[in-house]
Amino acid sequence: MTPSPLPALQKYRQPSRERLQLYGSLLLMLVLTAVFGRRRPGDLGTLDSLRRSSFTRIMFMDIGALSTLGALYLVLNGKTAVRVPAAVASLFVGSFALLPALAYEDWVALQAEKGQQKGE
Repeated sequence: MTPSPLPALQKYRQPSRERLQLYGSLLLMLVLTAVFGRRRPGDLGTLDSLRRSSFTRIMFMDIGALSTLGALYLVLNGKTAVRVPAAVASLFVGSFALLPALAYEDWVALQAEKGQQKGE
């Protein structure tokens, strides 16, 4: 068996407390940016940026593609009833729906693991 090239990332491969903290941190940063992020002087705005910049258009398409991949991952790998509604919601609100759903999936898996350990 070949050793992993990034052993420090092993703790994120399966549901874990560290992975839940990562989801929580990402969601917190997203919410804080949405709440406290303001337009700056000279900011073009969304529509002007989309009209003027091909890079901005590509990034918007990329966000849509990543949301779709995240939704697909959640539907295919999720085990709770939340997976389908959260996947659909993530197509509209992106990570605001996807991150909590992934965290919930991991939390349920960790709770089941704790229950199995207690039952042994």
